[in-house]
Amino acid sequence: MNIKQGIRKIAKRIYSLLPVPYKAKKRMSYFVKRNFFRDYTGEGIIDIYSNSYKLSQINKKIKRVSVIIPNYNYAEFIVERIDSVLLQTYPIHELIIVDDCSKDNSVEVIEAHLEKLGNPSNVRFIINEKNSGNVFAQWQYGFEHASGEYVWIAEADDSCHPRFLESVMGGFEDEEVVISYCESLTMNEYNQVLMKDLRPWIDIYKTGKWDKSYIADGIDEITSTLCINNTIANASSAVFKNGDYHEILEVSKNYRLAGDWYAYMRMFELGRVAYLDESLNYHRMQEKSVTLSIHKDLEFNEICRVQDYALNNYPIEEVVKQRVLERRERERVRFGL
Repeated sequence: MNIKQGIRKIAKRIYSLLPVPYKAKKRMSYFVKRNFFRDYTGEGIIDIYSNSYKLSQINKKIKRVSVIIPNYNYAEFIVERIDSVLLQTYPIHELIIVDDCSKDNSVEVIEAHLEKLGNPSNVRFIINEKNSGNVFAQWQYGFEHASGEYVWIAEADDSCHPRFLESVMGGFEDEEVVISYCESLTMNEYNQVLMKDLRPWIDIYKTGKWDKSYIADGIDEITSTLCINNTIANASSAVFKNGDYHEILEVSKNYRLAGDWYAYMRMFELGRVAYLDESLNYHRMQEKSVTLSIHKDLEFNEICRVQDYALNNYPIEEVVKQRVLERRERERVRFGL
């Protein structure tokens, strides 16, 4: 750890102990980030509490949306995540927060914040007695206990624009849509924007497909692009039509990194997919990411496993198969394997 990192760590600790309201602390934090983090070269600071976000008037019928926040050791971000859900312009049916035996003070932070909010009647806080060991076990719990017709899995360290749900739910005006998702921007742990969108991650062949919103048949989406790479770059950006996905998620548990990619693929079999080109989801990338700790050979093998599933189970044209294999070779070279 260098001197600058040490100072930041101490400052964050002092900040967390300040006896002032959370919103005031966040505004203090934004001021410090703008004026003292001169090494930052991104494009702005995300502030979901900003008065610049104007509420929309929703004239269409409200669908029942259950929101699941699976949390494990995200005490630092969980308050903003909860608020980002409750500040949505589109009313939610229920919010279920599932803590998976966090080792930090997440439980205390969540309980205190819910009490501050008056313990809303449509919010449930579940504390697991034993760590599930897998995020897809939390997804299963969410789908099985959600009473809404639609489910949004809002990862605990991410955030979003207040119009996220209002906008993404528009995709379900097509009743055959099973997943509706939007573009995401990337921010760091200080809410500094690193990338305005994740198109460089998903549009690896620079097709321009994701430059405009669209609705597509799920099988067509698999056989044209999802068989090559995971085109839903962040789970928080997606809302799902509720259904029985237990067996799909059982298989997803066998992956460390690509379980979501596999799950999307199987869910796409059930209908259509809607994509919105606005970056209304805020994906957080931290300095210490779980992804960075995974061995390269394991990541490469999981990419091959999902691709092989697609090649063996869907009618993929030869030109697309070549892109699948080309992407695989790119990754093999990148990982030095």
